[in-house]
Amino acid sequence: MAKNAKPENHASDEEMPSVEEDLYKILGVASDATPEAIKTAYKKSALRNHPDKVSEDARADANAKFQRIALAYGVLSDERRRNVYDRTGSTDEAFGEDGDFNWMDFYREQLSAMLDSRAISDFQKKYQNSDEERKDLLAAYETHEGNMDAIYDTVMLSNVLDDDERFRGIIDQAIADEEVEDFERYSKEPEKKKQQRVKKAQKEAREAEKLGKEIEDKKKKKAGTAAKSSKAAANEDDLLAIITKRQQDRGVGFLARLEEKYAQPGKKRGLDDEPSEEAFAAVGARKGTKPKSKRAKA
Repeated sequence: MAKNAKPENHASDEEMPSVEEDLYKILGVASDATPEAIKTAYKKSALRNHPDKVSEDARADANAKFQRIALAYGVLSDERRRNVYDRTGSTDEAFGEDGDFNWMDFYREQLSAMLDSRAISDFQKKYQNSDEERKDLLAAYETHEGNMDAIYDTVMLSNVLDDDERFRGIIDQAIADEEVEDFERYSKEPEKKKQQRVKKAQKEAREAEKLGKEIEDKKKKKAGTAAKSSKAAANEDDLLAIITKRQQDRGVGFLARLEEKYAQPGKKRGLDDEPSEEAFAAVGARKGTKPKSKRAKA
């Protein structure tokens, strides 16, 4: 059922994108993939390609790519839409009977859900220390020829403060087993450069904690006096503050640190167990390291 991909315009958030590419291909799954496999593939793709992971000049392309991923999930995660799509190959037909479907609401929910602490935590438990993470780490190592800065920017949910010893252990063993090449950029990296990387990560963590504290203090001042409508407005202000700050920092790891310390449990809404947009507005920072998770297949 695969189709020929055509150039796509960068649709705004309000407009449902026109996608000619096979939706299964977008998520990287087979046409007979189970709902759980589709959901897992979506989370991986969404975390890797979230627009807030890129610089401002790359934002338009990132938005367009994330829209395609979100649209593919919107179709394939719903049994009726998926059946229609499998028969017709048309996303328009798949959404044809959903008169009350609001693309803008759905898209924004997916954006925020992928930055919510519960969504990240659930995926993190499955991904970290898994065979898949190891594969991604070694692929990044070879692609970037041992450049650890680029490796941390590539591997999902990675953090030099938490993962450096573990990552180097995996890479060193792979080198010893002749599974990957011994790049001098890695094996002969100056100690000064390693220390600079750690200091940069520590600075980001402090900034994240400071921002999270400011948001928490702001919420406390408004607590008990604001009506539901004003609370919603405050959430939007917080979301804007986080996104603005996020554009200046690296990767999902920054947000994960914010979320783990300050995120408050939210009510479930949207598809499956995806968290609400309100949960994203409550993100904060943490100082310590992540608890070690058991090795599990993603």
